[in-house]
Amino acid sequence: MIHIVLFGPPGCGKGTQARILKKKFGLIHLSTGVMFRHHIKCQTSLGKLVRYYLKKGLLVPDRITTNMLNVEIKKSISSRGIIYDGYPRTKNQVFSLEEILKEKSIGKIDIIFDFSIEKNLLINRLLNRGKISYRDDDTDIITVKKRIEEYEKETACIWNEEKWKNIIVKVKASFSIEDVSLFIEKKIMNFFE
Repeated sequence: MIHIVLFGPPGCGKGTQARILKKKFGLIHLSTGVMFRHHIKCQTSLGKLVRYYLKKGLLVPDRITTNMLNVEIKKSISSRGIIYDGYPRTKNQVFSLEEILKEKSIGKIDIIFDFSIEKNLLINRLLNRGKISYRDDDTDIITVKKRIEEYEKETACIWNEEKWKNIIVKVKASFSIEDVSLFIEKKIMNFFE
């Protein structure tokens, strides 16, 4: 079972690439963003809590995110592999992911794609996405900038440990969707041989 992490700031194209990989390789796509928005739309108690944090441009606390994700990982144990989109976002979440994979004996994090993109391009992408998809967290420039700031402060450094060095692959997220997906596919093909 393969475990692929798509890592990068909000709006860099992780979700788009995850959907392409899911279709092409028959993998499970776990997106904390999609799960959160589902709960918000259904107005669950989790949704109300999550909405509070997202409105402020803050990360949802680890405990909430990890518990929600662990439930989904347990459901996906017999799959070919999992794409983690927008998770882990903190060192604690990295630790929790390693723990659940070990506990369930379903492998380890195999490859981390680190998406990088210029800040001004990112801001424009997020604001455009907000107009098209009416996502609360993408419509306001102040919230968008706060989210990018949070990412740079809390998330950007979570893979700095030596042990991740050999499985991190840098991705130029400003390239076309097709170029990015071809690049990623080439890197993961050997996991399926």
